[in-house]
Amino acid sequence: MGMYRGLSRRARIALVTMVVALATAGSAAAFQALPPGVQVNDDVAAGINPALSVSGEDPTNADLVGGALVAGKPAVPWSIFRQQESPGADQIFSRSFANGAWTTRGNGTVGGRSSASPTFTGSLNFDQGQDGEAPSIDFAGPGRTVPWASWYENTTGTNFGNNNVFASRFDNTGDANQGKWIFAGQSRGNGGSGPDVPSLNIHTDQDAENPSVAGGSAVDPTKPGPWVTWQETTTSPVNGKDQIFVSKPLGPGMTTCDNVTPLGVADASGHIPSIGGFCFQDVGVQRVGPGGADPSLNVDVTRNGIEPDIAFTGANDSVPWVVWYEKDSSAAGLANNELVFAAKGEADNSVGVDGGFHWHVIGNTGNGILNAANSCAGSLPAEQACSLNSDPTKDAEDPQVAAGTMNPANPTAPWVTWDETDGGVHQVFVSRFVATPTPHFQIVNGGNPISTPGVESTRPDLTFSGNTPYVTWREQTPAGTTAFVGHFVNAANPTFVLDESDVPLTPTAQADVREPISSACIATPFNLDGQACQGGAVGTPFFLFTNGTSPRGLFADAYQPGLPVTGGASGVSSSAATVSGTVDPQGAAVKVSFQFGTTTAYGQSTPAQTLAPARGPVAFTAALTGLPAGTTIHYRAVASSDFGTFAGADQVLSTGTPTPVPGSVSLGHGRASGKAVVISIACTGGSCQLRLTLTAQGRHHRRVRVGSTSVTLNGGQAGIVRIALNGAGRNLLAARRVLRVRLTAVQSSDGGQLQTIGSRTIIIKIHRH
Repeated sequence: MGMYRGLSRRARIALVTMVVALATAGSAAAFQALPPGVQVNDDVAAGINPALSVSGEDPTNADLVGGALVAGKPAVPWSIFRQQESPGADQIFSRSFANGAWTTRGNGTVGGRSSASPTFTGSLNFDQGQDGEAPSIDFAGPGRTVPWASWYENTTGTNFGNNNVFASRFDNTGDANQGKWIFAGQSRGNGGSGPDVPSLNIHTDQDAENPSVAGGSAVDPTKPGPWVTWQETTTSPVNGKDQIFVSKPLGPGMTTCDNVTPLGVADASGHIPSIGGFCFQDVGVQRVGPGGADPSLNVDVTRNGIEPDIAFTGANDSVPWVVWYEKDSSAAGLANNELVFAAKGEADNSVGVDGGFHWHVIGNTGNGILNAANSCAGSLPAEQACSLNSDPTKDAEDPQVAAGTMNPANPTAPWVTWDETDGGVHQVFVSRFVATPTPHFQIVNGGNPISTPGVESTRPDLTFSGNTPYVTWREQTPAGTTAFVGHFVNAANPTFVLDESDVPLTPTAQADVREPISSACIATPFNLDGQACQGGAVGTPFFLFTNGTSPRGLFADAYQPGLPVTGGASGVSSSAATVSGTVDPQGAAVKVSFQFGTTTAYGQSTPAQTLAPARGPVAFTAALTGLPAGTTIHYRAVASSDFGTFAGADQVLSTGTPTPVPGSVSLGHGRASGKAVVISIACTGGSCQLRLTLTAQGRHHRRVRVGSTSVTLNGGQAGIVRIALNGAGRNLLAARRVLRVRLTAVQSSDGGQLQTIGSRTIIIKIHRH
């Protein structure tokens, strides 16, 4: 079980009366339950009984990541958690969410002590008779399509007898092990019987705890591997102090692990077996342990290094970063309070450097390489300068790290969150790495905590969705313990915006755990660091939370937009219109569009537009084209996250009747025919609507209309038009015998305007017989 249960923060939190109640959870206004009313820990057939609690032990009972088993497909939530069993030890399970339901991922294991006869078919445990604790999950492998899990459990037997860290990968290759979790690492012996134990420990007879796994590669960005960090007790020169260690993977396809450290145990062939086709190589400068051969990351090796986390940043996720905190009294004259540190891996093939990397600590104002010189441990001021603490004289703990950038023009960098004593309570801070003018960390949000001033706030977690960072934490409100969730805006000067503060949680006294957060668009080389979410996803953030007390249930929420409002239409013509709408994204990116058609069945949609994360109504418009003329059109605004579609109210518009497009008219010469005028007319292009008028000079030189007619021709038509004299015309002709008339042709143009297109003078005579 956890060595630090009951220590650190938990000793400072007042116990509250245990409330016996069934676990229930309702999503807060800005969130969508995944799915409503259903626990994540619910699959009795696999060994996950929702009537039994998930663990409440610090630092965590669950982890979460967005990922896909097929490259380029939309990422979905993959959870891993620690479930209590009755009877039996705590087991590690993994479930993913897609198509509205959680599915258990795992139907057995390969290479474990319980693989041949599992009591719990969905368990990942190496030994189902021991408690699995502090699980972590991430994706690695080609195209980042292979889930990897890490956790720790007690391992019995010769040269063991303490907590050991394990790593396992999910098999989706379609072979005989399809759907199983396959253990990985060099053989460390079998403890006297059973299968070889692929422990990642530096020393298998020392307690190792709280691993974290992250996919990345400093060599081949197309095939990131699972790097694991953890804390482990050392034997010398400072007996009993936890050190931070990191291992990188070698594989797949390794046949032996003969030259890999920590050194494994050879079989009868004289070679060290590679379990699952992988070996794990420790990384860093040899500094502590027997013979000084263990590559600790501790700044002060005389103190306890606690609860590390790991992430990959930079171009192609090639730079590993580890964060942790150190606590308890120093035997080296350095700090005695809790300090948070961050270190990046840098290539180094020197003698005494394991795994080809040393670790370089970067702080707010100082830095130093973790080697024999270790300038960060040269003095108390130097150590404080190398820390990330807002106030290096105060206690800071529980750091988490995520890779991302708010400016897509820049490579991803580490962002770190932690809680720190401020004004007598814990407050949540967030800091980001800044490369210029000299590399350092800078606390964002104007240097201020993001949590409520004066209110106990703990256990933060951090992720990116595209180019937006999101943070969760626990806060002690008058209504009880609730989860707070929000995001950052303004890349030049990141400022925190709170999105929700009323997600109900199990009281911290019964579950001192973080609420892990991830998204469908974390920054990886396979989605342009979040600029092009894989599979066309929106990139909706989602998180797990623990609620209830007896039992404690694990639930999931995702961001969701407000209900869109369908607005009016403008620019309506016989075949097109522009429609409008508004929606409140409620803190996350959202896709918007309009459905439209001649009925409320709609049937057509405008292309989706992506709105950036925002709070408050955001307006959007779209053009509807190809509409039938003279028709009532129904339309409504639609907003979509990665987990749901939300439609506004129906609205209608009416298209107009189209005005014919005027064609081109050609007139013949015209001639008199009896008491009429005859003219040939041809129409090309659109429709030709003509008015033909005959006028003659009457008394006092006034023009008198003596005949008229109208004619319509379609494009391509021609014809002969006869215009007879009216009564006035016939009278003038009878009186004068010869009548000079003026023929005028007028066409109706687009918009109803009239245009004279031609005229002729024609002589009409009365012929004597």
